[in-house]
Amino acid sequence: FSRLDRSRIASFNVNDGVNAALLIAKPHLRKVDVEKRLADVPSITCSPSQVNQVLLNIVTNAAQAIDKPRGSIVVTTRADGPDHVAIEIADNGMGIDAEDLPRIFDPFFTTKEIGKGTGLGLSIAYKIVNHHGGRIDVKSQVGKGSVFTVVLPIEPPAEFAAEEA
Repeated sequence: FSRLDRSRIASFNVNDGVNAALLIAKPHLRKVDVEKRLADVPSITCSPSQVNQVLLNIVTNAAQAIDKPRGSIVVTTRADGPDHVAIEIADNGMGIDAEDLPRIFDPFFTTKEIGKGTGLGLSIAYKIVNHHGGRIDVKSQVGKGSVFTVVLPIEPPAEFAAEEA
């Protein structure tokens, strides 16, 4: 992703970002079947390196949550209304306890064993998406898996562009 840093704000093809994140996450995906359902979605104006970081963090977490000999992750892109694009990352991992869901975006909160996670991945993802004027929705069921949906505007809010300029 480093070469993308040259342009802080740029037009970004979300499907290319998904493919790049999956390529970088490949070492984590050895025991995972990945299915891509990538729709023809418009490019978005964003910080490409930051959005790639969001995708990588969520895909890596999904892979680490899989507690079966063979897991699956389904990545879907789609339009979300006329002005937004959604990226959905669904896994069939262990799921998240309902009592933990409200805290998963808190800095340093982790459900992983001591020494296995910093609790920063989802916190960073949340801050980046929020900064871009988007949101992250989460649905999870213990023993069934989780679905993280990142919704980003095609054009970021004016404050974002002004801050990044």
